[in-house]
Amino acid sequence: MVGLLAATALSGCAAFEKERKDKEVRRLQGQAAYEQALKNLQDKRVSLGLVSLQQAIALDPDNGVYRNALGVVYLDLRRPAEAQVEFQKAVELNPADPEAHHNLGLSHAEQGRFDAAIAGYRKALTLPTYTTPEVAYNNMGNAFFAQGRYKEAEEAYRAALQLEARMPSALYGLGMALSRQGRQDEARGPLRAARDMGPTSPFSQAAAEALKALGEASPGAGTTR
Repeated sequence: MVGLLAATALSGCAAFEKERKDKEVRRLQGQAAYEQALKNLQDKRVSLGLVSLQQAIALDPDNGVYRNALGVVYLDLRRPAEAQVEFQKAVELNPADPEAHHNLGLSHAEQGRFDAAIAGYRKALTLPTYTTPEVAYNNMGNAFFAQGRYKEAEEAYRAALQLEARMPSALYGLGMALSRQGRQDEARGPLRAARDMGPTSPFSQAAAEALKALGEASPGAGTTR
């Protein structure tokens, strides 16, 4: 009887050790697939990157980093509902990951669920490891603006600009939020700043058009050679 119990115990230990080793092998394979995905994405091979990320998750489904990365790809592919699933899983696996919370907010915003988006941005801002809070404030401003909550949008854009004064999207957003509140004279300042950042910013032309709507000509307009 004692021998039988000992044999059973040894068998159980062997099975546990095999399971542990198999799990470690899958983890390493998942890491290799993830690294390959990053290389594919860097090389603009999005389809291959997507497949590699899916493989990484199949091998290591409890890795929040892989889930977050897959969600970002889905967002880039304009598939926000699928992105939301991955980001939700990422925050469940790692509640202290600010990027996953922020990205979850983005996926909600892309689907027009702005209250849920704002909640995601706010959660990211509460986490001390978040390195780009100005991005969350800017996106929060966009969500408030989309809801017609222009004063709250103004406050969010100002918070972003306190952290990054030369942020063209926040400057443009602030100008538009002020304009929608009937504060056109105040709106011109941030709109000019966004416009003058040059043609490399997509917000420069938008700011120039907004200023034109406010009756202000572009610099150099009307000059002759």
